[in-house]
Amino acid sequence: MNASGLINRVTRDLRPGLYLVSAICGMVDVTCIKALGGVFAEMMTGNLLLMAVDIGSGGTFDRSSRYLWPLAAFAIGAILGGRLLLLPQERQVRRFAFLIVWSTIFASAAICWAYEPNGREVLGHAITALLAFGMGLQTAILRRHGVQDLATNVMTLTLTALLSESRLGEGSRSNVSRRLLSIACFFTGGVIGAALVHLGTVYPLGLAACLYTLAIFPLMLGEKPH
Repeated sequence: MNASGLINRVTRDLRPGLYLVSAICGMVDVTCIKALGGVFAEMMTGNLLLMAVDIGSGGTFDRSSRYLWPLAAFAIGAILGGRLLLLPQERQVRRFAFLIVWSTIFASAAICWAYEPNGREVLGHAITALLAFGMGLQTAILRRHGVQDLATNVMTLTLTALLSESRLGEGSRSNVSRRLLSIACFFTGGVIGAALVHLGTVYPLGLAACLYTLAIFPLMLGEKPH
């Protein structure tokens, strides 16, 4: 198969884009936790739990309210995604949505390149909210356009399915490679993000923007496997 044929085959399959998104989600969340205020941009379960811990431990409102930024932004993105999914032109909607998500990651990296936000609380909150908006929109779109057993963010259900349906669990062992690879991509993205964030916030977010640039083609053009 020549190079053009290989490129065409990859861009016509949605899965390569989703594996890259898994890595990007791990990278983005680690960056936000370590350098942008100690909150998650796409793992809202983590934000709710950490806010509950702060409130239950007698934390001040100023400390607990930092989780409201990403929660509110994620909610706005998810609502926008839900409204977009009501439109009849599914392919155009999907392309538009993923371009918006790409632009939020690219804009966040650009801001970090111009102004290092580590230690700047308000700027860190703003960047996290921008990323959370994109992640909320992306999650809403992937509820319809994602692939079964190919997780891009929270890995609990994927890990549970992998183990419960394994040979030890006497299950069907269906989609093992898909589940393993999505978990591996998410974990690897987190490791790389943690290693790069010490050099500056722009490095993990810049790499995430580059990876999303590669992912955008299969995300917009690819189809689910039969």
